[in-house]
Amino acid sequence: MPSLFKSSIHEPQRETEVIRNVDVCVVGGGPAGVAAAVSASRAGMSVLLLEREGFLGGTLTTVSLGSICGLYAVTKDAVTQVVGGVCSEIIERLKALGGVDEKPKRWLETASLPYDLFLMKVALDGLVADSKVEVLYHTLLVGAQVVGSEVEAVLVETKQGRLAIKAKVFIDCSGDADLLHHANVPYELSLGDLQFPTTMVRFAGVDTKTLDTLNRSDLRESLERAVENGFDLPRTAGGVFTERPGLAHLNITKVALDGVPPNPFDVSQISRAEALGREQVQTYLKAFQRYVPGFKDAYVLDTGAVIGIRESRRALGDYVLTEQDVLGEARFEDAIACCSWPMEDHAAGRATKWIWLKPGSYFQIPFSSLTIPEFENLMVAGRCASATHAAQASIRVTAQCFAMGQAVGEAAAMAVANQVGVHQIQVKTLQKQLVANGAILEI
Repeated sequence: MPSLFKSSIHEPQRETEVIRNVDVCVVGGGPAGVAAAVSASRAGMSVLLLEREGFLGGTLTTVSLGSICGLYAVTKDAVTQVVGGVCSEIIERLKALGGVDEKPKRWLETASLPYDLFLMKVALDGLVADSKVEVLYHTLLVGAQVVGSEVEAVLVETKQGRLAIKAKVFIDCSGDADLLHHANVPYELSLGDLQFPTTMVRFAGVDTKTLDTLNRSDLRESLERAVENGFDLPRTAGGVFTERPGLAHLNITKVALDGVPPNPFDVSQISRAEALGREQVQTYLKAFQRYVPGFKDAYVLDTGAVIGIRESRRALGDYVLTEQDVLGEARFEDAIACCSWPMEDHAAGRATKWIWLKPGSYFQIPFSSLTIPEFENLMVAGRCASATHAAQASIRVTAQCFAMGQAVGEAAAMAVANQVGVHQIQVKTLQKQLVANGAILEI
């Protein structure tokens, strides 16, 4: 009798309809992808932005990040903005909508800018619409067709079925280097030391006046008492921001499977992690209600739509940014962005590991960490940029993703306009254009 279960099935060959043929195709609608698409479109390119969710923002909106990190270099007396351009435009749109604080919130040795989750989606909608970027939502990248040293097309799954998109330049802003993976481009994936993911949560019913009097040390002391009294809390240090009166945003859970981070590309593991994150939220709610001032009547308003992944695949670009570059305040001839964010490592234990830059200092991110050896029409930007595990812990944050995205978007437009590969564009010209469009390359 034949077995009811087979190890594999045969799929018949098929032809896939090409629904678009554009100058630039951007995979992923997070901060990097939005900035790349907007910048290329403004330079006169036809642009298609592919997003698997029904809205833009990536980690900002699907995970519910809570605040824009990486915007500032901080000293005892000053907070200096180190990322401008498209990122600044989004902040101005949020201000007009009433969706962002007028001043940054200082904490520990840094500062960030809290924002309204829904209004971030609205601001991003407006930006891409005004920039005449076509967005395809509910579109999941599932394959790539490569000819020689160029990506010829990408394959996506939609409710219409499988579709294909051709472009002159492709930009991988997926966060997970999905396009590199499907194009069989080498990358790094350090499963042994991935950062732990977090399920973000918003608590309502909070006495936010009381919350605003607490600092991170107060919070840790309160949660350590909860641990002493039997609460199984994987972290007692985390970010808690007042979002609106009565509403607090928490970056506090730490999700592990058998003591180690889940493999984000193992569907069984990441499914278990999603459920475990929600279990942790319920435990933290009880601990906050009992031990943290201002949370007695708190309840869960919502969690992020997906768990927050901090690290997965990392590109192996023409240059790999290192820990020495971060801590040594590196400068590059092909610099396209600045970064002052510390190396923020959510590793084992109940505390987050912070390795700080000197107050007010910064390093530069080079264009060569966004280009791929031997590929002339493929670039990356955002969380999957070319960096070591330690350096990625610094450049993965929102503001730097916006900055990297703007750089590759303008670079793609230059390559198409001049009919050259991305390695042949004039980097000095790119830098001048970036600065003219509000980017900050040095302070």
